[in-house]
Amino acid sequence: MEVKIGIHSVPRELVVETDTPAEEVERLLSAALEKGEHAVFALSVAKGGRVLVPADKIAYVEFGGPEARRVGFGNIVLRPARVTSCLLCPAFIGRA
Repeated sequence: MEVKIGIHSVPRELVVETDTPAEEVERLLSAALEKGEHAVFALSVAKGGRVLVPADKIAYVEFGGPEARRVGFGNIVLRPARVTSCLLCPAFIGRA
């Protein structure tokens, strides 16, 4: 699941790919915000490691359900074109 974290005074959002379920992300964020000023929001990254963000600096957290990401051209099926007529091609001149 992709999680986007907006941080105060930072122009770009932090985008993290995680295996943590949405309910768990919400629970971790709520727990970090309840702890107070020096709390840290920690989130595990899908490829290993963790991301730590000061909880009092978080502007927003956007996350959704699991979604398959399509990358590349794996879904395109190429078939040879079948030309039935072409008015500009020399092979078809006079056939139209």
